Amino acid sequence: MSNQVKLLNMETTFFTIDCKTNLHVGSGKANYGVIDQLVQRDSATQSPVIHASSLKGGIKEYCHSIGFAELKQVFGSVKQSDGKTDHDNSQVGSYKFFDANILCIPVRCDKRAYIHITCPRILLHVADSLPVNSVLVDKLKAMAGIFAKNDTNNAYCFDSELNNAVIEDFDIKATFDGSKTNLLTPEIKQLVKHDIVVTKDTVFDSLTNDLHLPLIARNYLENGESMNLWYEQVVPRMSRFWSKCILPVNDTLFKVELFKVDTLVQVGANGSIGYGYCSFVKI
Repeated sequence: MSNQVKLLNMETTFFTIDCKTNLHVGSGKANYGVIDQLVQRDSATQSPVIHASSLKGGIKEYCHSIGFAELKQVFGSVKQSDGKTDHDNSQVGSYKFFDANILCIPVRCDKRAYIHITCPRILLHVADSLPVNSVLVDKLKAMAGIFAKNDTNNAYCFDSELNNAVIEDFDIKATFDGSKTNLLTPEIKQLVKHDIVVTKDTVFDSLTNDLHLPLIARNYLENGESMNLWYEQVVPRMSRFWSKCILPVNDTLFKVELFKVDTLVQVGANGSIGYGYCSFVKI
């Protein structure tokens, strides 16, 4: 009975995560080529992802920094005065965190500095994850069906100024089709936030693989001499992820703290040089 009571007092909150700066949530892997530090990727689709443990860790660190009173209840443990987690007095946290999946990502374009791309697979994943009564479900599924069978176009834009825009250094052009503009509803505009271009799944995969995510050279100097040079992969700023969290109905963390306009949570590595600062918005 107690477990049933707990479930009845829980709800699911869906939210987006905006990358205000470049993001490096490392996988701990290299590709045995030029890239020494790779980002995390979804095991099924290989799209960039923030694993639940990394997302939870970033939010916990933020909560610790602001003196959030319910740290142990939410995360299951608190930090000691030396900054280390008190594992001896840990418990199961009441909040259940999930992976943050990519929603859209900026890429270069010949008609603008950048455009944001997404794909039908991503749109369907969001639709299948949202509550069935959400107004977004049918609208996302409709947009995911933008490519007709045997469609020769690889990408559709919703702004006539982007018609025939070349995406990245690929021979791929964004096609404007006035009959499809109704698919970009106000609700989807609010979800993706940016001017969007929908590409085929295979095109999206190519534009977000290890050859096309940005690389940043990192260097370690000792007495002015370069001792170590390595290359780090990043998810570019202005990318947008989406995720969800199962939490108590009387939640104060998300509703009171994380969804504030001026809240910035640092996720992943290299926070001291400005990586990984993100804002949260409820869907």
